[in-house]
Amino acid sequence: MKRIILPVACAVLAAACGGSPEKAGRFNVLLVTLDTTRADHLGCYGYPLPTSPNLDRLASDGIRFDMAISTSGITPISHASIFTGMNPDRHGLRVFYGRTGHYLEPEHPTLASILRDRSWRTAAFVSSYPASEKFGLDHGFDTFSSGVSEEVMAGDPRLRPPKDGYWQDRPTASAQRRADVTTDEALAWLDEPYVGENPFFLWVHYFDPHDPSLVPPQEVTARFGVDGSEPDALLKVYDPEIFFMDGQFGRLIRHLRETGRYDNTIIVVVGDHGQGLGDHNWFPHRLLYQEQIRVPLIIRIPGGTRRATVGAVTRTIDIMPTVLQALGIDPPETVQGSDMTAILSGPAEKGRIAVAEALNTLDDHAPPQLPPHQKDLLFMVMDREWKLIHHAGEPGNNELYHLLEDPEESNNRVAAEPEEVKRLMTALEGSGIMQIELVDPDEPMDEEALEKLRSLGYVGGGN
Repeated sequence: MKRIILPVACAVLAAACGGSPEKAGRFNVLLVTLDTTRADHLGCYGYPLPTSPNLDRLASDGIRFDMAISTSGITPISHASIFTGMNPDRHGLRVFYGRTGHYLEPEHPTLASILRDRSWRTAAFVSSYPASEKFGLDHGFDTFSSGVSEEVMAGDPRLRPPKDGYWQDRPTASAQRRADVTTDEALAWLDEPYVGENPFFLWVHYFDPHDPSLVPPQEVTARFGVDGSEPDALLKVYDPEIFFMDGQFGRLIRHLRETGRYDNTIIVVVGDHGQGLGDHNWFPHRLLYQEQIRVPLIIRIPGGTRRATVGAVTRTIDIMPTVLQALGIDPPETVQGSDMTAILSGPAEKGRIAVAEALNTLDDHAPPQLPPHQKDLLFMVMDREWKLIHHAGEPGNNELYHLLEDPEESNNRVAAEPEEVKRLMTALEGSGIMQIELVDPDEPMDEEALEKLRSLGYVGGGN
């Protein structure tokens, strides 16, 4: 193995947390990750359709971050950053499979491992193969469930895709499960007597908006006028999938309230990445435009600020240190994120930048139908005003957008703003994210793993 650098020219705990470290140390932690969920399709982010009533209520009881940025448009990579507080170059999980890292090594402390070492009960209930132990995302969890298989699917009618309309030719869903199945498991775990003996850390991952291999019950799709016969059903089912997922999230919150745990639980809800939905001529994810890396982020800390909206740039790598600081625990020195509550104590920080990557030419499962200029090693750096997408192989394709004037990223200003390009390239180089450790995989991905990715549209697809 060798390490290369691509040849390219990157607090004080706010009073909002409330309580002393001794009191805060007894807080439970609930982390809910929303796969493939765009911020601009939630009501609390201004979406006109009623897709997210339960998430909207949480936003009104906590802090909503308006410009939260993920490190990647791919599920395992973005989740590794959420758990470690590090960018992909530091935690090493960078592709599904290929010529660089595709596994989160246990040497990296995670939010789960840190809390488990301090006597928290830790459990995870995830809804798809890309968020599973196959990528090392189980590190630190006493209980980890991603149980999806043909056998399980055959025994539960909720896990069989419809066989009529648009969905009649969809692949089987053996690598994912619907949000109601995952929620059932999470609630059963919360009811276990031993869970109440110590504070808990619970991770619940929902996958529903990713694709239509599994769809919500008919009464949900009908509520949004979708019956599967429309030529654009793939697009139209996105909102009802979010609505159904939101309802299952609501079950979690109701259970916390009914069992008296809500007021003693830190709640974090975050998207791992968004979805193209046709913007920039691309329907899935994996690229670095805002619709794919700007994610919803809502945090509620017991005794903390309510009904707040933060417009400053925040990053998903900031979640882990924010939770630890609220619990009175110092983050590891390796953490690159920083406590988000510092933003609440005064004017928005001006120096915080976000970076992200899409190593499309090193990933064996990069979709062949990617636009030609996206078949590259892509790196992104942004602040609240400007954003640069750097094409490492073909810098002539670089893209610069003024986000305040051009939030849809339609006017590339690379040629017109050389000083901004220079400034952001300096920040990108200083971040370290362009350092890549190249490896030669010992053996091909096993056939079972390939089939699971194929069922989700990754192998020979574009998700």
